[in-house]
Amino acid sequence: MLRLLRTRFLPLFTVFLLVAPVVGRVFGPSFFLFELFSHFSVQYTGLAGLLLAFWIGRGRPFMAFLAGAALLLNAYWCAPLFRYDPPRTGQTDLRVFHANVLYTRDDYQPIIDTIRRLQPDFFVLHEMTPTGVRAVAELQRDYPYQDSVWAKGPCYILVGSRTPFRTDSLARQQHRVIALTSTVRGRAVSLSTVHPRTPLLPGWFAHRNEQLQFVADQLANATNPAVLIGDFNISPLSPIYTHSFTNRSGVLGPLNACRDGFGWTPTWPRYLPFMFIPIDHAFVNGGFVTKRFRTLTIPGSDHRAICIDLSLSKKQK
Repeated sequence: MLRLLRTRFLPLFTVFLLVAPVVGRVFGPSFFLFELFSHFSVQYTGLAGLLLAFWIGRGRPFMAFLAGAALLLNAYWCAPLFRYDPPRTGQTDLRVFHANVLYTRDDYQPIIDTIRRLQPDFFVLHEMTPTGVRAVAELQRDYPYQDSVWAKGPCYILVGSRTPFRTDSLARQQHRVIALTSTVRGRAVSLSTVHPRTPLLPGWFAHRNEQLQFVADQLANATNPAVLIGDFNISPLSPIYTHSFTNRSGVLGPLNACRDGFGWTPTWPRYLPFMFIPIDHAFVNGGFVTKRFRTLTIPGSDHRAICIDLSLSKKQK
């Protein structure tokens, strides 16, 4: 058995670590299974490093070369996710909290306590159920303005705000998106959120990509400071993510991922640390600058929540 593992499986797996991310990036936009290969370059890097040491120890230079190539290639692609920038100081004009709460839960008190502790201007909760919406009703004292929309299966999106807002009915009806505009501290700001299906079937893959393209276009076309946040079921290593959000400019300037420069901040699956990848995201247009991006553990959820602190860009002040 060990001989079979050494002579058959490990050589094939070494080739897989080199080929899989390339296939994911090149063919991922057209086929959902290939796109799944693109999300795990951090894990591929670690495994390739172990195999490099193994093949060197076994005196297999060609296999060591393949493992080394896989290590370098995957490390190159995932390195930006580990970048740390200097601390960003200054005034915070907006705080937004997002959590995928896990629809099977029955204890919502940790969510309520976290929101009360953080005191965001907006909260966004994914995988809510009608029972869950009723369970957090006490938040209406501090967040009297709320809206919800069905996202998929038994799951709804719930948004709470301290200030009145108006919503885009077309986004709701056609794309299951909550897109709202409110006035916070005297400034008009926009917030959008969407929770696409997990892309495990061709139809779900296509629908996810359509929803993400819609919200990315919304953010790019916004004429006031805007934030997009949610569980998007995609990682920054996906070619779909790159096409929709990376190097994208809008009316107020480039779109920016709020996690950029805050290091490795995976959010799912919390119970499987080796598979941890970032699929919960926040983006802003040129109207905002991200001051802080952090992830938080919410007991009972398979996701880590995210909280962002934003300030108006100099052009907006």
